[in-house]
Amino acid sequence: MSAASVSATLSTSRRDSARRWVQVASHVDSRFGGIATSLPQLCASTAGNHEFTIAAFCEPGERKPATYTDRCNVIQLPRGRTRWSFDKALQNRLREVIRHADGLHIHGIWEEHCAVAASMAHVLDTPYLISAHGMLEDWAFRDKGLKKRVYSALVEAKNLRRAVCLRALTTAEVADYRRLGLRNPVAVIPNGVAEPPASTPAAFLDKFPALAGKRRALYLGRFHHKKGLDSLCLAWSRLCGRHRDAHLVLAGDNTNAEGDRILGMVRELGLDGSVTFTGMLRGDLKWSALAAASVFVLPSLSEGFSMAVLEALAAGVPPIITRACNFPEVEEQSCGWVIDPGDQQLEAALRTALSAPASALQEMAARGRDMVRARYSWESVGVQMGQVYNWILGGSVPDCVEVY
Repeated sequence: MSAASVSATLSTSRRDSARRWVQVASHVDSRFGGIATSLPQLCASTAGNHEFTIAAFCEPGERKPATYTDRCNVIQLPRGRTRWSFDKALQNRLREVIRHADGLHIHGIWEEHCAVAASMAHVLDTPYLISAHGMLEDWAFRDKGLKKRVYSALVEAKNLRRAVCLRALTTAEVADYRRLGLRNPVAVIPNGVAEPPASTPAAFLDKFPALAGKRRALYLGRFHHKKGLDSLCLAWSRLCGRHRDAHLVLAGDNTNAEGDRILGMVRELGLDGSVTFTGMLRGDLKWSALAAASVFVLPSLSEGFSMAVLEALAAGVPPIITRACNFPEVEEQSCGWVIDPGDQQLEAALRTALSAPASALQEMAARGRDMVRARYSWESVGVQMGQVYNWILGGSVPDCVEVY
């Protein structure tokens, strides 16, 4: 679609009184994790008279999730810093989208989508806010640390300073912004989670019949080195011999270098008989896998605010997570286990979970469901985000915003 076509489409589709927001993200396909999964829900739930265009910088073949509604116009753009530096037609296409917007919300940093969109918004005098989604967390900042420090000094710190507001998923993320010297107002608004559909293990066990009769520990997410999957494999190798009925399920798109590495590690440790790689699970099959799980495991070294943890809690699966997942409520509400990263505490938590009577796990599951319903409904998140958008466009400061 040309810049002229974009302009015509945006101009004719707008309701007279609507405030138009452009959501800018690095992917649209849910296999890329949390932002792509949560963004359509955020748009659908945001309160007030707002319309949304999602400008997603995508790899070839990305699929738009069915969760996008007619309230979200999705424009898929190519990735590549070099291309965005020199392709004037491509730059003009995004510039036209931003020119018709009342405001911009940029999700994620360190990539070209943030640099390009923030720069264009600044030139066009369009207010924008940035959600870092945990990408300034200490571990994340140290990963490829020299490169990020240089890039921050040259590009990213300027983008962040110019933002009218920063959105934090947790209070810990507020500290991440302040540690970088940022004095912008910060809105603390978590991700939400929808009420899961009624599900049973049947569909999942029909697809993986060898797992019937097992106590299943489920990892559900991206295959990325920050997720702690090597620690999970090491922990599992030491306990699976004593828990013959236990099985580890690794669910996610493992067709990348990290997936190959973990597959090789499983084979090297001799775990082929007690570990199953399912590939990406979507829709009803994902919820069936959660219904089949005895415990959910996310041993991450760094997380912003995991949608997978929220979905596991909402589905009634007690989680084993690290403190890096930023869910202290799991420990406070006694609905799971919160541990330090590494294989030793993970092994101990898995042993406890796999030895626990079903009644104890059911009680934890009930507490987790109640906590999620009370604190993380999309309705509550949508009200807060709508208030922030209204404030940025001239309204009053909402309670969720911390002014430095």
